[in-house]
Amino acid sequence: MESSKSSAVKSVRLAYGSAGYELPLDIPGLVPEVFLPANPRALDNAEAVFKGAVCHPIGSRPLVEVAALAVANARAEGREPRVVIAVADHTRPVPDHLLVPWIAAELGLPDACVTILIGTGTHRGSTREELGRMLGEAADRFSVVNHDCQDMENLVLVGRSSCGGECWMNRRWVEADLRIATGFIEPHFYAGFSGGSKAVVPGIAGLETVRHFHRASLIAHPHATWARIFDNPLQALTREMALLAPPHFIVNVTLNHAKAITGVFAGDMESAHNAGCAAALEEATVQVPRRYPLVITTNSGFPLDQNFYQTVKGISAAARIVEPGGVILALSRCNNGLPLEGEFAEILSEPCGNDALHAKILATKVTRHDQWQVQTLLQCLEKARVVLYSELSVEDRRRNRTEHTADPVAVIREIIASMGGGPVSTAILPEGPLSIACPPA
Repeated sequence: MESSKSSAVKSVRLAYGSAGYELPLDIPGLVPEVFLPANPRALDNAEAVFKGAVCHPIGSRPLVEVAALAVANARAEGREPRVVIAVADHTRPVPDHLLVPWIAAELGLPDACVTILIGTGTHRGSTREELGRMLGEAADRFSVVNHDCQDMENLVLVGRSSCGGECWMNRRWVEADLRIATGFIEPHFYAGFSGGSKAVVPGIAGLETVRHFHRASLIAHPHATWARIFDNPLQALTREMALLAPPHFIVNVTLNHAKAITGVFAGDMESAHNAGCAAALEEATVQVPRRYPLVITTNSGFPLDQNFYQTVKGISAAARIVEPGGVILALSRCNNGLPLEGEFAEILSEPCGNDALHAKILATKVTRHDQWQVQTLLQCLEKARVVLYSELSVEDRRRNRTEHTADPVAVIREIIASMGGGPVSTAILPEGPLSIACPPA
């Protein structure tokens, strides 16, 4: 981790969209402390590291052996094998334009055998333009399918969780001879870390399964939070459900601030993910000395800050270290709106106050689509004011329950003035949810 507290530093670059936002630090009364996750150098030869990782995987046979065993039945039946590679959608910076072709080269199968399944969770499919950015030449080489969590004809019930939830998964995934999942391991506000089994549940799960996975009692659980894996009930549930139709092999990566690959963790779904989480924990953890009356955060820039739904993650990261009654200033582009898909905007727009809406969510017997993200936002709003700098429309600003500004510096000056002119100790998280900020107990 990295931190700085120096009057000699005149500004800090915040992750905002693709261009960033240069925030001045020489504002009278502002006492800034900048907290960044570690920024490891990119691998010198990521493809060579990938090849080493799939040849000597964690908790698994080498990928070529796993693949040979998995497609044996297809060969015996005289048909071409069905291979499905589950990948993240357009809101995640997974370098699948590299990983998918590398994986395909290892398999040595005709391109027609491979389907790339976009793990949309409960959200919209990625557009053709977005697929080109995400997958590069792989978007044209292979069949690409957006998962649809509500398309019952293309969902299969594979079992129930130990807590009674039905587990529906994408039919192509379940019926594939060989199932592979890619992913990016980063801090996650519910599951501890992303990657691993989350490519399957919620990535390619049915809506009812995702609702069960995000029910209010789990979201409210104190261990369903940043950086926790082994005692996290939500992480335990995604792994349990994914094992009903598990990937035969995963390829997960860690990335630096420039979204370049810094580590490759391949093999068994749980073992490889655990190893990647251990590396990510060391890189992302930032010890902070106190809680702060003002916390400035982002949503780690493009592609994660394209909408307000995802921006709740950056707000949640800041809520860990804000003083009760303090202010969170979040800079997140939100150029794609709230968005309006699902029930996120509808729930936000309910004609009641924050406390009443939060109580309603906690009391609900049926989890609504995207209710969980509203619940997390309301948890943050109980701790602090939230002021958002974004490109949200006027209508969306009325709906989203935060305050808004067109001038972050002016807001900072106003906050300082309201606190007697300073000094105001301020935590700054330029990479937002990529930092696991840990305050004193």
